[in-house]
Formats: sequence, structure tokens, C-alpha cells
Amino acid sequence: MQNKLPNEIKKVWLAEDILEVIGTMIGFGIVYFVLITFVAKDLVNLFLMIWAILFALVIVFDIVQILLIPYVYNFWTYQITGEYVVLHKGYIFRKQITVPLARLQTVTLEAGPLLRWQHLTELHLHTASFSEKISGLKLEDAKLFRKQLLNIIQKAGDKHD
Repeated sequence: MQNKLPNEIKKVWLAEDILEVIGTMIGFGIVYFVLITFVAKDLVNLFLMIWAILFALVIVFDIVQILLIPYVYNFWTYQITGEYVVLHKGYIFRKQITVPLARLQTVTLEAGPLLRWQHLTELHLHTASFSEKISGLKLEDAKLFRKQLLNIIQKAGDKHD
């Protein structure tokens, strides 16, 4: 059975995107100030036109990203099968990641301020060759999931002894 991320992750994604828009506006504001202060007067209009086009494109991209949050949410799923953790993600370029349970070395939980605000966390799956994460799990679910995975890792380790 495929598990979906909790609905609260949409609020986190929205907050991240809004912070990104604010950061973009501040960054472009600094560029604007530098342009009007330090660029030769005869080149200012050309640079301001280029700046305005880039600014508009970035803001439109950020707004589209915000509007696509409900759509993106539908493509993020995960599941544990008998031998694998299977992750599905991506909405334009869809990706299925299969992590063999026998190869898992560590499982960690992390949560930044936006995830903690919604009582969510990230579960990181580490093997010898790569690391993958499931971002936006409810803290209780993530702890249970981690415990299940660590038990599987322990049993696999016991078989090799």
C-alpha cells in the first residue's frame, strides 16, 4: 500500500515558496539599487530592462510553483514492501526510487523550523552509496517507520553474523 504525505506538508511547501519569493524580491531589490547607483547612466536603461524581464520571469515561476502545490502533492508517495522502501516523487520528471532494506545502514530524523511548525519531520535513509529522504512525515509516523526500518536492519545484521 502506498502512503501519501500528510496534508500539512502543503503548508510547509507554501511557506517555503513564499520565503523564496521574499528572498527573490530582496535579491532583485539589491541588484536594482546597485544598477541605479553604480552603472553608467547611458547603460542604466538597458540593464533595468534586462533586470525587469528577469525579475518578472522569476516571480512568475515562483507563483506557478505555489499554484502547483496541490498537483505536486499527488505524486509524492512511499511504501515499505518486504524487501524495499519505494519512493515515488516528481511531477514533471517522475522518479521511482527503490532502496533495498538489506543495504540500509542508518535511518535518521531531521526537522527544520518549518517542518517543526507543522509537527512534521524528514526521514533520511542512508546506504553506503547514497542517501534519500522522505520529507513531511508526521513525527509519530516517522518514529514508528524508523523503528521498523532499524529492526529490519538489525535482523539483517544478525543474519550476517
